[in-house]
Amino acid sequence: MTPVLVSVDKAGDLKFGRKKCRLHKKDEVVKVAKKYGIVNPDKLTIKELCVQTRGAHRRGALPRGHVRGRTASELDNNVPLAKLYPEAAKKRAAAKKRAEKKALNKKVATNFMKGMVTKRIVTPTRATIKAVMPMPKPQKKAMPLTKDVARKRIMAMKGLNGRNKFSLVNRLSLNQHSPRRVVRLARELARLR
Repeated sequence: MTPVLVSVDKAGDLKFGRKKCRLHKKDEVVKVAKKYGIVNPDKLTIKELCVQTRGAHRRGALPRGHVRGRTASELDNNVPLAKLYPEAAKKRAAAKKRAEKKALNKKVATNFMKGMVTKRIVTPTRATIKAVMPMPKPQKKAMPLTKDVARKRIMAMKGLNGRNKFSLVNRLSLNQHSPRRVVRLARELARLR
């Protein structure tokens, strides 16, 4: 049988490797109990074997052929993992160092970019403008344009030829566009001519 790491977890349960003692088969528990010097382990139940083995383990009794010359205190859960697995600890330390260096580089880059950006110019708000200069009072809203007034304005425009005038007046009579929009179109056409 290969050596088994025996430990006691925080709840006080005895563990062989990763599994709790009570979850193992009786013959496996008997083998471990014999190594700890339990008398007549074949006659005891699994529960009794686990209790006695846990007591022997806590007293510091060394099992015969314990794992790679480790002492009973090293078999407890209180041993740092770096001591048990030095290669993994070295890899983990190197990874941590790389992560710290990467975080530092990122911080340096963000600080550099913050320094490159110019300060934002604050635009004046309405409150500051009112305090500096008074706003002019709003004028009266323009009266809505009627079809008759729009027709008179279009016919009076000098820059339009007869065909354009009549097509615009037709748009008014067919309600294709609002009178204000038709007058605006007429002005643009007259300006282009």
